[in-house]
Amino acid sequence: MRVLTAPELMGAWEAGHPHTGPGRALALLCAAFPDVAPERLARLPVGARDALLLSVREGTFGPRVVGLVSCPACGERVELAFEVADVRAAPVEPPPEALDVVHAGYAVRFRLPDSRDLASLLGLDAGRARQRLLGRCVLEVSREGEAVSVAELPGEVVLAVADAMEQADPQARVELVTACPACRHSWPPAFDIGEFFWREVETWAQRTLHEVNVLARTYGWSEERILAMSPWKRQRYLEMAAG
Repeated sequence: MRVLTAPELMGAWEAGHPHTGPGRALALLCAAFPDVAPERLARLPVGARDALLLSVREGTFGPRVVGLVSCPACGERVELAFEVADVRAAPVEPPPEALDVVHAGYAVRFRLPDSRDLASLLGLDAGRARQRLLGRCVLEVSREGEAVSVAELPGEVVLAVADAMEQADPQARVELVTACPACRHSWPPAFDIGEFFWREVETWAQRTLHEVNVLARTYGWSEERILAMSPWKRQRYLEMAAG
């Protein structure tokens, strides 16, 4: 299990800050696996990427996950608390580079979505995002031996492809089950480990920057030296600096 050190966390936060969701998830993954080419990490299927992020997050911040979501019925903020193991999908065989679905007379060859595909969907509504994702991931479509375009696929075939993607890469879609204590509404909020981990890192980085500023001004130490300290030792110095 990979553990990100304080300097690595700070570097990942700095590298990912100019980007949006998929880019930030990749920044965290690149920090955890510096010997792997970023392009290779970007080509990982989303579920394979998220499985790695879950392990890195568990090693860095621990197995317990606590967050807040808004009830879609009444707007109440609801706490979610669970273990990383609770949302880790059962391991599956690594999928081939291309998969096939035959349904309703159509034969579709496709690949699994990756971080590059998710980045291309930013700013699109659900319908346009679905069409773009299909356009990027579907490699070949035929009907009765004749090539057809992705746009000609009927809805039931699109659903069959989506189901096949989910079965081949189950970690890509994680839904929790919760109920609002205020109105009793139940719903399955989605859990995005990339977004959640990034928010944790950002909160940690802002707090740590403040600590570095205090200790650097008080003792004249470099950021590198301060980040190399254990959190316990850093806190002791902060208490002494506060007088």
